[in-house]
Amino acid sequence: MDTARPPAPRPGAVLVRKLGVALAVIVVTSGAFAFVGTLDDPPATAPVAAGDEAPDAEPTAAPDEPTPSASAPRPEPEVTEKPAEPASDEPESEEPSDEPDPEPDPEPEPDPEPEPEEPAEEPAATIPPGDISIQVLDGYKADGGAAMRGVAEQLRGQGYRVVAENQAVDYRVTTVLWTQGNEAAARQVAAAIGAGDVRPQPGNLSESVSVHVVVGADRG
Repeated sequence: MDTARPPAPRPGAVLVRKLGVALAVIVVTSGAFAFVGTLDDPPATAPVAAGDEAPDAEPTAAPDEPTPSASAPRPEPEVTEKPAEPASDEPESEEPSDEPDPEPDPEPEPDPEPEPEEPAEEPAATIPPGDISIQVLDGYKADGGAAMRGVAEQLRGQGYRVVAENQAVDYRVTTVLWTQGNEAAARQVAAAIGAGDVRPQPGNLSESVSVHVVVGADRG
């Protein structure tokens, strides 16, 4: 006698059965994790009785003084401005410049001291004094002929040949006059007595002598 086979389950029933198994597994797993978390929690702190303070409890801040928060900005300390320093009289130092310092102007050389002039030397006598004939004339007269005689004696003492002493018109400056051809002799005689005026004779004097010396008031 053949045993009847049970009918094959329907697909919908199989799916419902699998979902039920999965849901049961999830519920069991969640319960296990909840139990483990309960074991890891620290014990609750025992309540503190009124009037008793915990030894490590921090004092409570006064109600009018708010407790500073870590996130709140701290007030910056007031900065007291320093009095301005008085300006210094010293000029500020200038920054060095890359430009080279200008070269100082060369100092002017001192003018050379003039050499002392040597006294003019009397020209050497080119004509022998004994070869020059001289007439000495008095052009001053106020001293009675003293100046004229003094010049005549000076010329004789130097070797000149004084041939005559006479009167003349008034002269302010002692003057040496030469006759024609005797200019060199006249200049030589003028240098011998220090006379500054030398010129040719005016034509009214004797031409028998080489030179005429008229003594003026400058010798008086």
